[in-house]
Amino acid sequence: MTSEIWIIYQTLGDAHGWENRQLMPDGDLTDILAEELNFSRELPAVGDRIRDYANLADPGNGVTHSRDGDWQVAGVQQFSSFDTQNRIVVCHCEYAPINAQWEALQRGALIGAVTA
Repeated sequence: MTSEIWIIYQTLGDAHGWENRQLMPDGDLTDILAEELNFSRELPAVGDRIRDYANLADPGNGVTHSRDGDWQVAGVQQFSSFDTQNRIVVCHCEYAPINAQWEALQRGALIGAVTA
């Protein structure tokens, strides 16, 4: 049985860097910076950074590049289920801007692709 880990990256509402947070679709600010499902055993640690993803050539149409983001994990809390192996991990983040370069994402080969 595999365990599912829901990782939530969040900041305090008035933390430094609040103006650089992502907006909700209705224009409101959110304390949640990012979230992900993780099926591995590796958890975020203090000092890790949230990854930024973008399509540099055609914004809003998929993802082609990534880089280390400006939000850094400052603390980690774990919560476990009593009746399953599932966990929730909350990473409290602080704004620590860096000048990271975009890196092209490597795509896997298509299954059944013909090579010459």
